Amino acid sequence: MVRLYIDLETYRPRREDAFIDERIISAGMFLDNTPYHESSLHDEIDLIVFSEWGGLNEIQIVSNVEALINDSLNQYRFTVICGYNILRFDIPLLVCKSLQGAQSDSNKLSKMWYDCYVIDFMQQILLMNGNLFRGTSLENVVRVSSQLGLDPPRYASSGASIKELHDEDRFDEIEEHLKQDLNIVRWLDLKGARRLMDISVQENRPLFRD
Repeated sequence: MVRLYIDLETYRPRREDAFIDERIISAGMFLDNTPYHESSLHDEIDLIVFSEWGGLNEIQIVSNVEALINDSLNQYRFTVICGYNILRFDIPLLVCKSLQGAQSDSNKLSKMWYDCYVIDFMQQILLMNGNLFRGTSLENVVRVSSQLGLDPPRYASSGASIKELHDEDRFDEIEEHLKQDLNIVRWLDLKGARRLMDISVQENRPLFRD
């Protein structure tokens, strides 16, 4: 089994124009075949980045993501895609951009995503929050987890800063943000989500509501 942790960064001139006027500028991924155990958090995983500043256009970024997923499906018995809010954002955007660019046959593309197992940790966090979206930002999840003594990775930068960083050619900082978010998702997968669920059940309360 391999776990592919994925996070996209996009350029959106106006915040309210999600999917309408939005361009994928980078995709960050961890390819993790370490044991599915908390102790694997001691093993650092190399960051894979496909980006504009790496010489790729949007369609090439999407194609590289699909190629990595397909390689994993061919090489491993199970490929698990992990992310935060990926069912609502990252995966639909990847599918949309792939079809717009005529890079993939729709049947093959659908089959690729069907063959993967997908874990969206925002959906899991909802179960610990009374099924309410309020309070489920990744930043707040890290803050609450830290207060509960679960030692999550540090959250230092917000996705809201990506447009400014891109406009100022601060691409290293965008990559640091990608790595930050992927480290948090990997922590949720290997440790955090289970620990948070136990606390939510024991205390019988939403954990992340403000």
